[in-house]
Amino acid sequence: MNSNRKEPKKLNFIFGMLLVIGSSIGAGIFFKSKAVLDFNNSSVIMSGISWAIASVIIIMMSFSLVGISAKSKGELSFVGWSKTFNSWMTYQMSKNFAFYINLTLTYFFMPLFALMSIQDGLIAFNISPSFNTNFDWLIWMILLLIIVAYLILSAGLSIKIANIQNTITLVIKLIAILMSIVIALVFFFEKRNEIDINYLPKYNFDIKNTLHSYSFIPGLGVCLSWAGIFFAYDGFYVSTGIEKDLKKPESTPKILLFGLTIVTVIHLIMAISMSLNGRGDFKEYLDFLAEKNLGWIFGLINIFIGIGVLGIVNGFCILIPRFIEELIKEKEIPFWDKFIYKINPKKPIVGVIYSLIIIPAVIILFVIGSLLYPKTADEFFDNYGSGMSNVYNFANLLSDWISLIIFGFIATACYGYAKSLDKNKKILKFMNYFIVFIIYFAILANLVSVFVDLSLYIYQINNNSLNIDTNILSSKINGYIISIFILILMILIMFVPALLKQIKNKKSKQHFH
Repeated sequence: MNSNRKEPKKLNFIFGMLLVIGSSIGAGIFFKSKAVLDFNNSSVIMSGISWAIASVIIIMMSFSLVGISAKSKGELSFVGWSKTFNSWMTYQMSKNFAFYINLTLTYFFMPLFALMSIQDGLIAFNISPSFNTNFDWLIWMILLLIIVAYLILSAGLSIKIANIQNTITLVIKLIAILMSIVIALVFFFEKRNEIDINYLPKYNFDIKNTLHSYSFIPGLGVCLSWAGIFFAYDGFYVSTGIEKDLKKPESTPKILLFGLTIVTVIHLIMAISMSLNGRGDFKEYLDFLAEKNLGWIFGLINIFIGIGVLGIVNGFCILIPRFIEELIKEKEIPFWDKFIYKINPKKPIVGVIYSLIIIPAVIILFVIGSLLYPKTADEFFDNYGSGMSNVYNFANLLSDWISLIIFGFIATACYGYAKSLDKNKKILKFMNYFIVFIIYFAILANLVSVFVDLSLYIYQINNNSLNIDTNILSSKINGYIISIFILILMILIMFVPALLKQIKNKKSKQHFH
């Protein structure tokens, strides 16, 4: 009788696929499309190539996940994949990254991207998104904490409520996407003679008079842009953690494959649409709509986008409490001994409580810390309120690094999976090695470009052949230094606890013998 009552809470194939789509689409395509175009020197063709290659990699990865997720049971997502197919150290580093960095920071930058869209919507309705205080960032932070707490409680404790919220936010998100595409097409056909669209990239090979490596290294922008594109997809691995919530858990790989294919098609259409204004930024359509007294449509779309991004957070709220409980069972996180016997297999109450304790604390810490990071050069961000430009710029930095590291661990799992395959599965082996090569190359390109760009800015501040305000140059240099510091800090957080644990285990074995 009880089992009959619980059956409706399980998701069928269609709703499982909708959860993949809802968790994967929404943030990156709206917030990273401009960066993708900029990295490709405003070339629409190269930008399209960037999206196409990255999308193919994602689809290929979903094929690999068919085998990976079949052999790796549990709700640890890419951490579980590392445990199954990689070394103990790689598993420990992926676990430390997921728990100490990704788990909490996702709740930092994802809600912020949602807030940014909602603030854009308010501006279109001539409503100030600022509270006109010196502590606007604090007021918005409190509101975000309330939203995050609600989503953790609702989606974390009830898959039924999570599914309802996902369906609602997905419908709203798809309406926003459809409206965006229509506006982009109307804009293009009306303004096509006025738009300066670059189909091919223009490079500046005079290194002394440039500020970015992608400006003089052909093709580099394609690799650099993949970080933002991966961010557009990084919610897909969240969906692998709902295996227990499906009527047929064995259908998880197929759900991933079909869901990601649909997401890819939508992303490609949106990427082209966002590039039709020559800037890759949806904000460019505000003036166009305002000319026709239709600014309210821009406002509505942005509010819809913000709600859609909260749908991604909703997806994370399903996985993370379960993920935490899985780590507690594995005795892998602090205070596991206090919670391990209190875990309820029917509801992740312990995981939700753990989330509510650590996540708000980290959000507060990083919001305050982000005030030390330089604000974005775009003066439009000053409209969002005091401190918000700094917070948004810092969130943008973190989102790219985190996406690259996540996909680095997934690629490492693909490498381990490829090594475990039989010799007769040559195509699958090659596909996995190709995935590893592309993602590692993208990570390397992003690492090198940070140091090259920092060197170019230092050269400019000493010579200033481009006649740029030294305050702007200094701010950029500080930003790059903080970016490098954050990356080093992330690596230490991943590696040091794993190293200490390895040393402790060796001492324990020696003492035992």
